[in-house]
Amino acid sequence: MTAGSRGKFHSFGSAIIWFRQPLALVLLAITMFMGYRAMHLPIATRFEDLFPANHPNTQLYRQFRNNYGGAQTLVLMIRVKSGDIFNFKTLHDIQDMTSEVDALPGINHNEVFSLASYRVLYARALPGELVAAPYMYPKVPDTQAGVDALKDIVNTHRDQLAAYVTLDGKGALVIASFNDQSLNYKALFDGVEKIIARHQDANTRIYASGDAMFAAWGYHYLPQIKMIFLLSIALMLVVLYVSLGRNGAWWVPILTGICSAIWGLGFASLMGFNFDPIMLVIPFIMTARDLSHGIQWQGRYYDELRRLDDPALACESTANLMLMPGALAIFANVAGIIFISTGSIPVLRQIGIGGAVWMGASLAMVLVFQPIVMSYLPRPRLRGRASASPDRDASNHSVAGRLAAFAIKPGFARIALMAGAVGLIVVGLAAQRSVRIGYQTAGTPIYRSDAKINLDTAEIGKFVPTNIGWIVLETPNYPSSQSTIGVNTIRMADDLSYYLQTRGDVIAVLDFSTIASKPMNMLLHNGFPKYYAIPDGDQLSANLMGFFFAAAAPDEAQSYFANAPSTTSACIRILLPDHTYARLKRIRADIDTFIRERVATDPGLNQIKLRYLGGEAGLYLANDDVAAHLNRRNLSLVLIAILLGCWIAFRSFTAGLLFAAAGVAANFIAFAYMNGRNIGLTVDTLPVISLGIGLGIDYGIYTVARIRDEVISGMKLDDAISAAITSTGVWVFWTFAVMVSGIFAWVFSPLLFHNEMSMLLILLMAVNLIVGVLMLPAYIAWRRPRFITRYERGDGASHAPHAAGARAS
Repeated sequence: MTAGSRGKFHSFGSAIIWFRQPLALVLLAITMFMGYRAMHLPIATRFEDLFPANHPNTQLYRQFRNNYGGAQTLVLMIRVKSGDIFNFKTLHDIQDMTSEVDALPGINHNEVFSLASYRVLYARALPGELVAAPYMYPKVPDTQAGVDALKDIVNTHRDQLAAYVTLDGKGALVIASFNDQSLNYKALFDGVEKIIARHQDANTRIYASGDAMFAAWGYHYLPQIKMIFLLSIALMLVVLYVSLGRNGAWWVPILTGICSAIWGLGFASLMGFNFDPIMLVIPFIMTARDLSHGIQWQGRYYDELRRLDDPALACESTANLMLMPGALAIFANVAGIIFISTGSIPVLRQIGIGGAVWMGASLAMVLVFQPIVMSYLPRPRLRGRASASPDRDASNHSVAGRLAAFAIKPGFARIALMAGAVGLIVVGLAAQRSVRIGYQTAGTPIYRSDAKINLDTAEIGKFVPTNIGWIVLETPNYPSSQSTIGVNTIRMADDLSYYLQTRGDVIAVLDFSTIASKPMNMLLHNGFPKYYAIPDGDQLSANLMGFFFAAAAPDEAQSYFANAPSTTSACIRILLPDHTYARLKRIRADIDTFIRERVATDPGLNQIKLRYLGGEAGLYLANDDVAAHLNRRNLSLVLIAILLGCWIAFRSFTAGLLFAAAGVAANFIAFAYMNGRNIGLTVDTLPVISLGIGLGIDYGIYTVARIRDEVISGMKLDDAISAAITSTGVWVFWTFAVMVSGIFAWVFSPLLFHNEMSMLLILLMAVNLIVGVLMLPAYIAWRRPRFITRYERGDGASHAPHAAGARAS
């Protein structure tokens, strides 16, 4: 039993010291269990978790992905510098690449398409019959005459092969889809690199793109990301040592930060969550935030030890004094991440819930375990004088003292601080209203513009569209005239195809009539071009369908008619140059207009339902739909939580409004940064923005709480502000320095997402530092709010010595 805990415990701090042994054992046991669970946390990317589960587009994708193609695509383009692809070497490369892609792990064998695929067919007439035949299966032509004949066939069916052979004849594509549940991205990347190395030469260049490759490149960069992670940890430790190393036990915040991280990782494992390497920067930020709470606690402990000169009393006093601001700051951190879990995107739900537990663990680790650890350690050595001094003249000799003078003294400096705060609020609110939604460029903004994956995507996009969406027709079964092979239905789909292509956002539209009905109808009429048209009647349309699939590969019908042989569902594929939100939103509006003006007004189509958008394009549009709404709801809930939390903690609605306004001033500037760098709200950026709000507001919480504590202890308000800035303000600065030093390493990540988000967080931390340590104290000095001044006494004596808890000791 320590001197500070004799007899019955009388405060939070004394209770911790009184029960320190059982509390320590419980916390260590939980940490060991969570550590065991954390060792089993899978490092993986679960594709379907990236999209809102309840959105109609996502549900449409899940219903038909096994038939109409998954969004996890791989696109390989082989392109020759001299000549065209119609030579023995290149045609064999296409055939071999098709087989090698079909052997990749997790591949959907029914969704591998190329000029050499048995699933890519054309219609031809033979004596007495029409047949569907593959272009180059099962073998490459072995004579030049055969190669020339293949070239003629390809040129004849150029429209049907738009996705597989480039218009100039110098390139060909292999397109494949994967089973979402069994995709190993690292194995995929290695397999694709081997294919490229095997077939690329001086005259042949191979490009790789597709959503599956976007994720696979993240695993390729994983070793570099791990190195950056270790570098960021090393930088944080160096700055931590510089800030606390003059005193003993400087390493204790590291211990509590590690334990908090173990709790977070263990909880994620218990919940069955995945650890996505691309999102590694987010758990790093949460760990840095846990560490910063420990720094605040440790800094306040040193101040109390200098004042009381008794380690046990200093532990109790610090535990009492840091309970309210520490709990409130951690509550703000949790509020900053938990509300993104209210959306229907599984990965954000995982980040929100897991992050809340991760940062909430600081309640136990910093506010309980840290004083226990310090109580067992020998008295730490202290170097240098106390950070806070009631002598304002002495404090003014330091940098912090001069900054405090700016906030306290009336004049231009304080007016500039208040005007700056108002300006930040105005700029932030204006930027938030105009923030962009979704991806703003082709390819993926996860990687830098000069990354190979983005360069390859841009090169492929010059020749063929690589982004695909679906429009699914749901109709009665044949022989109804409104079935998917009914002439009226086919004509409506043909009109839709023409309408979308003339609107300018869709490059090509592929459906069964384009692939089979029209060309087979022409062949049936002796090849006359005028019969390259929709069949005359439903019976002929059904016969053409039967001709085509009689010679097609097994299950080929299901790639056009999911319920084959029933004709109740059909797919219209739209090919797009990118999946930017502006384009996808226009396409959806165009389809809406077409249905309203063409389908709804035709009585012969009253049993037909069009569902859209499915496929890759539909999934991205689903995220974009959710992002804007989730961002507004998240921001509102975070600010309301901060307002209520500060209202309760400081027992003042004015205090709640003040901190909510500070949150807007310090963090909405993120939207101006995003607009300036053309960054949209996506599933990747949402959690970082949310974290920024919760992470920065605690600078102001710790500073204002220290002002209140000093006023309670008997100081005049201006003296209390000076003491708070020169004590807690200094520890806030070191907290900022530790966090920024670690985040700065991510600026050099090979992932553009890490670079942009790290710079965003550095900006937010800097603005929060200014708002919390200077602007809020300046406002308090100017307006002298009641939630602070009610503790001030004219004679300078404290009228509430028990309010700070440990002051009474």
